[in-house]
Amino acid sequence: MSFINQFTEIQQSNLEKSLRLSNIALAGVERLINLQLGIARDLIAENAETAKALSEVKDVNGLVAFQRQLAQPAVEKSLTVARNVFETASATQHELNSLVEEQVLAFNKNLVSSLDKAIESAPAGAGAAVSVLRNAVESAANAYDTASKTTKKIVTELTDAAVSGAEKTAKAASRGGKAA
Repeated sequence: MSFINQFTEIQQSNLEKSLRLSNIALAGVERLINLQLGIARDLIAENAETAKALSEVKDVNGLVAFQRQLAQPAVEKSLTVARNVFETASATQHELNSLVEEQVLAFNKNLVSSLDKAIESAPAGAGAAVSVLRNAVESAANAYDTASKTTKKIVTELTDAAVSGAEKTAKAASRGGKAA
């Protein structure tokens, strides 16, 4: 294969990767915008209902009762919105991570393939050195894969714990406000 053909293939591959990266980013932004529009639509409807209910309050006791009635749903809605934003961002991050992993795997595969070709055409005695380099590349790829999987697991567990803790704290705080 000529150098020009290799260069053309590399350029085509890079273009496809760039387009995929752009599509992932745009899809993530689109999901966040749709989420924001849905939240805005819900807020407008809820504010209209709240204004109507507030206009029907006749005294201070009614106002206090109305305020307590609004507190818990507001906390739960805030948690739901936060969870949805996090899930959207997490899904986009997962897609980007998959793209990076594919690139690392493809690079390692190409490097190993090149090293295999180098072994075939290497002068006598040089094959052992190239084999050692090939084994080092494969070991590094395996280490990267293991570290990547471990990191994903830890991040997922920490995120789940943080979201759960925030939900418990917010719910406890809202219950504490009710008791007052």
